[in-house]
Amino acid sequence: MALHSIQIGRASASVVASFLVATPVVLSSNIAPAQAHGTHNHADETEYYIGLDGLRVLTGGMYAGLENPNYNRLTFLFAHREEDFTTNHFHGIGVYSYSGLLDSPTINPSNTNNRIPETYTGQLPLQLLPGKGAFSGRLVNTATGEEYSNIKIESIATLATATDEDDQYLFNSSGGRWQSSLTGATIGLQLLEISSGLNIADETGVNIFNSVGDIYTIGTGDDFTFKPKFWTDAAATLGKYSATFKLVDISTNSSRTPLLESGTFSFDFRVEQVPEPSTTVSLGLLGLLGFSLSQLKKRTVKNLK
Repeated sequence: MALHSIQIGRASASVVASFLVATPVVLSSNIAPAQAHGTHNHADETEYYIGLDGLRVLTGGMYAGLENPNYNRLTFLFAHREEDFTTNHFHGIGVYSYSGLLDSPTINPSNTNNRIPETYTGQLPLQLLPGKGAFSGRLVNTATGEEYSNIKIESIATLATATDEDDQYLFNSSGGRWQSSLTGATIGLQLLEISSGLNIADETGVNIFNSVGDIYTIGTGDDFTFKPKFWTDAAATLGKYSATFKLVDISTNSSRTPLLESGTFSFDFRVEQVPEPSTTVSLGLLGLLGFSLSQLKKRTVKNLK
């Protein structure tokens, strides 16, 4: 399967305005770590969270005034930490969305912003790299500092007691829309689709899904950390690999009503030829140059607005 570059997509304004906070232009280098507020980078901070949507009625966009189809639904969130940390915010990935006419809209179980890396960034799928230890002989996702690469998933409640200002602004963004407690819920990750040759394991290297439809228990309540490892054989065919999921509440407590399932979302990865050691320095310099140019472009675009 040939690897194709992801083109920068423009999501429908009517849908995105309803479900996403302001969508920034994010340009990432495949090599140079993208810096966050202070001394943090994407390799040492949580980028993915699970929350519960507490917004009852949409307040903006074409469908303002309609009931939010994500209300009381589990939501898979990506944390955008900005240079100006007072603008930190979440993007709901794969949330339910409206389409069609106002008087008879259709509710969709996903939206146009339903992939990681987010399509609008133009970033390539995350690269699977040679693993170590339990993943020796495999290619595996690795926290490299590239945005989206640190696949560690936590409850948004873990930010409630954070002492860093950037985390507090993130937690309170969008009027605290996703702060509702997950107490009593058992959070499951259900596999809906997966590319042949791609596997998903826990940190010990043991696969957590046997087939499509399987549900893996991430954790219960507001206190969990989940670090899935996506991997292929070291000799896997070059190209793009993807897996699609949704979040479900699988609590067996009959005295409570389970939380509604999330919309669907996908992770995209790529397997490509690993460069020879002699070319690594050159690629690193090109990566740094590309990152610098992207930051300059980002600032230029912002100044022109």
